[in-house]
Amino acid sequence: MLEPLTPSQIRAYLDRIGYVGPTQPTLQTLRQIHLAHLLRVPFENLDIHRGRAIRLERDFLFQKIVRERRGGFCFELNSLLAAALQGMGFSVHLLSGQVSRSESDVRFGPECNHLAVQVNIGDEAWLADVGYGEAFREPLRLGDPGIQAQAEGRYRLTLWPGDPTACRYWLIQQEQPDRTWKTLFLLDRIPRSLQEFEPMCHFHQTSPESMFTRLRLCTLATPTGRVTLTARANGSFKWIETTPEGRWERPLRDEKEYEQLLACAFGICLPPSPAAAGDPRGKVARPKPNDVSTEPTQIFPKQG
Repeated sequence: MLEPLTPSQIRAYLDRIGYVGPTQPTLQTLRQIHLAHLLRVPFENLDIHRGRAIRLERDFLFQKIVRERRGGFCFELNSLLAAALQGMGFSVHLLSGQVSRSESDVRFGPECNHLAVQVNIGDEAWLADVGYGEAFREPLRLGDPGIQAQAEGRYRLTLWPGDPTACRYWLIQQEQPDRTWKTLFLLDRIPRSLQEFEPMCHFHQTSPESMFTRLRLCTLATPTGRVTLTARANGSFKWIETTPEGRWERPLRDEKEYEQLLACAFGICLPPSPAAAGDPRGKVARPKPNDVSTEPTQIFPKQG
């Protein structure tokens, strides 16, 4: 587990997410902080493409996300959320998620491919996740197999069929417009240490098999939808906006327009990369395709 944020760091974090409410460890506080974080802190992987190493250390994450007003991906965002909640007196655990690889709910990514947070309040446990991208905006009640309705959609947690009695693995599912259910990831209820996520965090920074090394992504929830910027290696840039009326995509002219939107929509103005600045410290060496193994796909979770 990360060290909890200090009182001064908590104040700065709450200012970063625009939260001015109470900080007592209650469900209402958790819900409000969860939503505030999603509306202020983007899900983004820009450092991977700048060669800047991602480190899962409290002060490094605080400096990047709070002081530099950046975002991050699940390992960073949920780690910082867990440290903030812990500093406010919440009881938290890190949980492993395995992102769905198929429509049949039998193929998932490897263990610790996604980091989520369990928050214990009284005799109830809640799933907090500000690092998945487009998913639930309020925490979900763990162990509840019923439909959990939120303003922007409906969700449910169902026991994974391969583990019907142990109650360890749960499918986190989101209802689609056609009323079918899409599995977002498979959740393991066994608490994990932060160190267990380091290998997959490194994988997604370095491997050409990871989507995060192939696509620059920055996306942020809005009160009525979502805005997203993407950039691909072939030089194509795209602006995507989702509202209750629908989804719109617009190609961008060039890198300059991309950077302007990155600054205007997300408040991100990137300094020169470590490599461009001549500073080798903190730079991630990205292997060639034949130097790494393809990200494993598990047909079912490990047992035991």
